[in-house]
Amino acid sequence: MFGIEEAIVKYVEQIERLPTLMGRTAANTTIYNGNTMFATVLHNLKGPRNVGQIIRSHVAYGGGPLLFVGHDEPWTFRKSTSRYSRNLEQHRDIVHIPNDDAFFDWCIENDYTPIAIEIANPPLFLANFSFPTRPAIIVGHEGQGLPKELLARCAHVITIPQQGPVASLNIPVACSTVMYEFRRSDFDTPHIESAKYPE
Repeated sequence: MFGIEEAIVKYVEQIERLPTLMGRTAANTTIYNGNTMFATVLHNLKGPRNVGQIIRSHVAYGGGPLLFVGHDEPWTFRKSTSRYSRNLEQHRDIVHIPNDDAFFDWCIENDYTPIAIEIANPPLFLANFSFPTRPAIIVGHEGQGLPKELLARCAHVITIPQQGPVASLNIPVACSTVMYEFRRSDFDTPHIESAKYPE
């Protein structure tokens, strides 16, 4: 099993053989374990801090394309975002999709299964969910969540179980939890080179 650092190096060597993605070069696209990849979909997110923290987890867990859906204009990576993303967005393809119809078309064209993270009733809990090979993990607006119309079009809506009085997890925590759960079976013994805080 490769550690995350070795995996990234290995997959970078394969990148030049990848096809063009959405009219852009695929120089930043990652293949994880040769056949599994996830996309992260930020649906109408507004907070630069949330966007930056999600990008950091997305890259750490070997995500592929990163989609911004529902914004009129492509996301601008200012300092308010990059101080949390650590400029890691430079290592991934960023795809701007203006509306939901175009997003679902993108999923079909690129063989991704749309998976929404939302509090649902009845819930499909994360621990009981079997991921498809190529999920597009969707998180929604900080205050409004994901629209019901979008949820109805997703292949699955998964819920992260909670205890206590907290109404919901914040978006970066929820998104990172799902990314980790998707990758968990790929990890053997964790091995991270150049750790900032060595033992």
